[in-house]
Amino acid sequence: MKDLDYYQYSYVTTDWRRAMDELAEQHDIGGWFEMPDAVFDTGPGKTAVCHFALANKNGLQIEVIQPISGDCSVYRIGLPESGYAKRFHHLGRHFSNRADFDRHYAAAKARYTLPVAAETMGGEYAYFDARQDTGHFLELYIFPADSHLSQVPNW
Repeated sequence: MKDLDYYQYSYVTTDWRRAMDELAEQHDIGGWFEMPDAVFDTGPGKTAVCHFALANKNGLQIEVIQPISGDCSVYRIGLPESGYAKRFHHLGRHFSNRADFDRHYAAAKARYTLPVAAETMGGEYAYFDARQDTGHFLELYIFPADSHLSQVPNW
């Protein structure tokens, strides 16, 4: 289903609520799908806890992530030790077709290191470190149509 294929801009932050408020004002977002204290797999035997917020705006998904505990090192990159910050972190791409996901995954894996990859919450995702080329990470992910992503509001 091609209507489930989209891109995502993702920000990491030290203050989830403040970042959500700022982005909502900047982009006319009327509300978020919130996942506070979400526990998810980041690799074999590893988990992270983060606050997540998601909203769709004009065909683009915007994500806000605040790392809390566990295997969060990839989400802490670019954030200060103290004080407020909101930083662009990755360009994500959701696939609805397994063959397309696998093809793009293989191409990215041949070019970039893979700091995080896991099956979680009924789907699969991977972060590739493309910072040398692009200044940010790339995330590829695939979830079924009835996953948590179906609850993300559209503005």
